[in-house]
Formats: sequence, C-alpha cells, structure tokens
Amino acid sequence: MDFTGKVVVVTGSSSGIGAATAKLFAEHGALLTIVGRNETRLLSVADVCEQAKGNRPLCLLLDLTQENSCEEVIRKTAEMYKRIDVVVNCAGSATVTSLFDTTMDVFDELIALNLRVPYRLTQLCLPYLKITKGSIINVYGAPLRTRPGFLAVAMIRDALERFTKSGAVELASEGIRMNAVRPGITRTNFLENLNVDHEAMDRAYAAISSLVPNQVIIEPDEIARMILFTASDVCPNLNAASLIVDAASSSY
Repeated sequence: MDFTGKVVVVTGSSSGIGAATAKLFAEHGALLTIVGRNETRLLSVADVCEQAKGNRPLCLLLDLTQENSCEEVIRKTAEMYKRIDVVVNCAGSATVTSLFDTTMDVFDELIALNLRVPYRLTQLCLPYLKITKGSIINVYGAPLRTRPGFLAVAMIRDALERFTKSGAVELASEGIRMNAVRPGITRTNFLENLNVDHEAMDRAYAAISSLVPNQVIIEPDEIARMILFTASDVCPNLNAASLIVDAASSSY
C-alpha cells in the first residue's frame, strides 16, 4: 500500500491510535497533517514520522472544539500541500457522566469533540476530496454493551455509525468513500484520562481484559493497520463499512 505523494490528515495524533496511525502512514510515504493538544507528544510523533521517509508533518497544536480550529486544519493543509486525499477522524474522548448530573457541561464537551468535529472537518475537506476521489475514516468504539456512566458515549457512538453510513451514501456520487474503523478495548490514554493512577494501570487493564474473549488488550498499531488498509485502494468499493476490531467482544 503506497501513499507516496498523498496527503493525509490525522486528528488526535498526539497519542494512542492517532499517533500510531500517523506513524504508519508516514512509513508508507504519505504527506501528513497531524493535529493534537499535547505539544510534547505531538512533536515526538512528528519526529518519528520524519524519520520514516524524510517528510516532516505539518503539526497543528489545536483544540478542535474551539471556533475556527477545524477551518484552520483544512486551510493550512491546503496551503502547504495543495491537496487532501485522506482524512482520519481519530480525535475523541470518553468521560464518565450520568443522567443524574443536572448540568450539560460534560455532555456538551463530548458532543463537541466526538461528533461535531468529525462532521465539520468532513464538510470542510469535501472540495479537496472531490478532486482526489479521497477517503474519510471515522474512528470510534466498537458496539459494546452500554454500562452505567457511559450513556453519552454510547449515544455518540450510535450517531457516528449513522453519520458514516448515511454520509457514505451522500458522498458516493462524488467518488468519495466514508468508512468506520471501530476498535474494541485498546491500550490508549483512556484510563489516564479517567484519572487512573499509573501504578494501578496494569491491574486495571488486567481486569478489563477479562471482558474480552481472548483476554487480550488491543495495541494501537493493529488499529492503525486497519485504518491504513481502509484508506488504501486495495478495496475500492469498500464504502459505508463498519470495520470492527474487538476480538469478538461485541459478539453476543
């Protein structure tokens, strides 16, 4: 799978699946725009990407939920590369919340990053993807059983599924593909973002792995390989697909 000369935008690139995805595209020759909120980690990812083929990514330190941030991503990418071939909507977060929380702050934050950002980025990149007959990959969780505290996350996950399927139908006439890669329990910053102590991290993952049929936590590199495949021309009619990589966790 050769991406030489193709321009790929990866959000959420400073850690986890986004970082692994950016590095893998770089290894396959892509010209990258990487977007993240942690400067140290984002620059570290950029260094690794540059070592692969000598192409330094365009690094954008942005909070995509802020006004005009999505516009800045597409504008600066187009200014630098003059084209866009692939957009990987990988930025996301999960926070424990509940209907018993009478404020809307956490819910609105989750909607803004996980749902509004990929929708807006997709809108903005379409003029370029129409020219390149490009591809959009939405990355969000596999369809696991909803647990207390994750109602909002489950709602967003279902909305992204509909966005991917219906969006693919809308865009097909322009030769643009939209697919979803949906990881199961993957080793990312998720537990850290939930304030799990580093010393307790291994114990937490051990407990979580008991929920998976093969009792294995997926590594980000595996999900990155599926994203790369989905964005490639190997299966040109792969469209509106929901590609679940979760070791059969959602099989019930």
